[in-house]
Amino acid sequence: MEKTFDFKTAEREIYRKWLDGNAFRANVNPQKKPYTIIMPPPNVTARLHIGHAFDLSIQDIIIRFKRMQGFEALLLPGADHAAIATEVKVAEELRKQGIEKNSLTREQFMSHVEQWYKTYLAQIKEQMMRLGLSADWSRFAFTMDNNVVTAVKTVFENLHKKGLVYRGERMINWCPGCRSAISDAEVEFKPQKRLIWQVKYPLTDGTGHIAVATVRPETIPGDVAVAVHPNDKRYKSFVGKEVFNPITNTKIPIIADEYVDMKFGTGALKITPAHDKNDYEIAHRHDLPVIKVNDLDEQARKKALETLSRNGNLAGQKSYSGNVSQCYRCFSHVEPAISDQWFVAMKQLAKPAIDALNNGLTVLPKKFEKVYLNWLNNIQDWCISRQLLSGHRIPVDGETDVLDTWFSSALWPFVTLGWPNETADFNYFYPTQTLVTAYEIIFFWVIRMVFSSLEIMGEAPFEHVFIHGIVRDEQGRKMSKSLGNGVDPLEVIDVYGADALRFFLLSGSAPGNDMRFIMKDVESTRNFANKLWNASRFVLLNLGEGDVGYVAQPAARDALPVAVPQSYKNLCDEDRWILATVERVAGEVTENLEKFEISVAVQKIHDLIREDYCDWYIELVKARLYGEDEETKAVCRSVLVHVLSDLLRLLHPFMPFITEEIWGYLGQDGKLIRATWPAAQGFAGDEEFAAAAKRVELTKEIIRAVRNIRAEAGAVPSRKVPVVIEKDSDVEYLPEAVIGLAGVTDIRNLDCRVGAKDAPPRNDGGCSAEDVVPLAIEDCASAILPGLTVYVPLAELVDTAAEREKLEKERVRLGGEVNRLGGKLKNDGFTAKAPAEVIEAERAKLAAAEEALAKTTLRLIQLEGK
Repeated sequence: MEKTFDFKTAEREIYRKWLDGNAFRANVNPQKKPYTIIMPPPNVTARLHIGHAFDLSIQDIIIRFKRMQGFEALLLPGADHAAIATEVKVAEELRKQGIEKNSLTREQFMSHVEQWYKTYLAQIKEQMMRLGLSADWSRFAFTMDNNVVTAVKTVFENLHKKGLVYRGERMINWCPGCRSAISDAEVEFKPQKRLIWQVKYPLTDGTGHIAVATVRPETIPGDVAVAVHPNDKRYKSFVGKEVFNPITNTKIPIIADEYVDMKFGTGALKITPAHDKNDYEIAHRHDLPVIKVNDLDEQARKKALETLSRNGNLAGQKSYSGNVSQCYRCFSHVEPAISDQWFVAMKQLAKPAIDALNNGLTVLPKKFEKVYLNWLNNIQDWCISRQLLSGHRIPVDGETDVLDTWFSSALWPFVTLGWPNETADFNYFYPTQTLVTAYEIIFFWVIRMVFSSLEIMGEAPFEHVFIHGIVRDEQGRKMSKSLGNGVDPLEVIDVYGADALRFFLLSGSAPGNDMRFIMKDVESTRNFANKLWNASRFVLLNLGEGDVGYVAQPAARDALPVAVPQSYKNLCDEDRWILATVERVAGEVTENLEKFEISVAVQKIHDLIREDYCDWYIELVKARLYGEDEETKAVCRSVLVHVLSDLLRLLHPFMPFITEEIWGYLGQDGKLIRATWPAAQGFAGDEEFAAAAKRVELTKEIIRAVRNIRAEAGAVPSRKVPVVIEKDSDVEYLPEAVIGLAGVTDIRNLDCRVGAKDAPPRNDGGCSAEDVVPLAIEDCASAILPGLTVYVPLAELVDTAAEREKLEKERVRLGGEVNRLGGKLKNDGFTAKAPAEVIEAERAKLAAAEEALAKTTLRLIQLEGK
């Protein structure tokens, strides 16, 4: 093995070998149970961002885990044409070239769209591959593929025949910038200052007028009434009268309705049912007509204000702050409007989707079931037509509109497997097992797939929906172009590697919660990978000819079994401990992954490798590896390789590249990606193994306690000391390990030195009269552990005179720093001119210096007492 893992070269080479060996390929195999994940198709509007990397990493973990468990695991990749979003992007690019979309024919514009698809589909695939995605690329699907076009037409026609798809006039979101109906998902509400105008509505009896405040004077031609609250004393006498529409001069009634907010504006509300959802409901309650106003744009507003001013009905204007609905693509004000569009009737489709939660479909974390049910229980008919050039054309003669992108992606779980054709893939891999997606689109996409599949296929499209959070920046802000805080996953991979990025993303978030992207934490996972590499290199360098995993030359790597000796009598306590620990943690990780507790599994694997294997087991066996007993050395090496093999298997779904590389050095047959998941061999439940593990765990506690005492005393690492242990008679630990790893010269009883000065220490608690050594317990630092107490003589731990001299110098230095900072903060010239944050920083420095001085002084007092 090289000294370091060259991820920049190795990741590309390993991925190419996986591709060449069809390692990701899933086949129809009656001998295996399928496990299918259909990838949520990212939009081809741009390159993937760090949120995509998070989502894709979770999917890849699950599919690699299931593949190693023996399932015929399929991760089916794809992308979405995202009609309206892509059209906006393409139009922006053309505008940069001096070309307006309206100047092109549909065919000319679509040629630019096709080129956009080609460019970004290639980039998206490359990003997915660099991330290590084990997807079956032979099945890559795109929402504009021919079979999807056929499927969309088939579904539209079938629903239309059943009366579930219809055309009619209903309230929709109209974007004047995109010149199309848009979905709720494309509408954002942002606080904004805008003008509000006060308009006079003259009473038809000539007795005066009623004033109305409005932010949309251009809709006045569509007014059908003025409403006031029935309890508003100001307008009691007005109810039942009529006013003139101040622009059209038609007569409209004054009505009373409890919806009106008496405190807003003038307390009188213009009712424009064709252009406001709440007005539409009021008009329905009062049996009022619906009048549509066309061309709701800035020119219409300008003309409306000119007319009102000319006829004397514009009473004034003022600034108004409130939430404004806008299109998140072009930022135009979204106008609610009655429009002739195509709709899906949702009431009939919603009930089976609600019932699905009681019929096998699980939504995890469970809290998202409320979101799911709330949307379905309050569902409105779905507007599926868009006034665009790109996308799936509505299959009706003379119809130029296209379908909402969600209509085609709602069919994604089955059209990707060949439907409406009855393919072998469809019959074997459908329905799928798990959908992984962010909470942002639980109802925009997830629920649409559920009710579409229930209606068309007669069953839910997946068994589990796993909902995760989104990735935010280090300050907790949502990533966006406007903030400039987005992260390209490839930029991170170029610096730290895909393994490090994946492991960071997967460890950073509890199920359903958001996570923060912190670059320095990616570096820490890179360091973890380096630690695994170094440990593996240590193991391989200590193997000899005839050992499991030994290879004379890289070219001579043969398939060798990785197993512990059949006879347990040759195993030492630390061997039994690590074998039982790995088996126990492997079982826990398996259960965590089955429950989609990804971050919990990551932490357990991290601790198992870093702490149990690298920091403890390897250190515990070094004395045996470097000793003269060839039999125990062989056992030790065998266990090292066996455990390393299991650790690589456990870690592989999370960090696939480095584990695959190390696996090759172990001389294993085939690729790790196709290896089996660790299986229990009975170590964790064996009484002898359990007793050995208990001894090792207590030994670790003793070593930690001694190390902590040494660190707190400021002892130099090279200074070794004796320790005194008082224990119950039935408590056992490994004294040799304590001496070897805790900087200890020997172990003594509470009342005597065990053995002569140069003799090996004993652990039986016995001593003769000549061995007795006086000991003042008050001169020791101690640690109380289960069944024993550890004492470390402080006088032997540090050079008291040298320590006193060092502390005295530090006390003087800190005293000077406290005086300097205190004087600075008392100086009015400084505090009056310095920025608040600078003053606060100096106060923090003073507090830290005062705390350090107090600790140093206390330590000096303690030493004087000795």
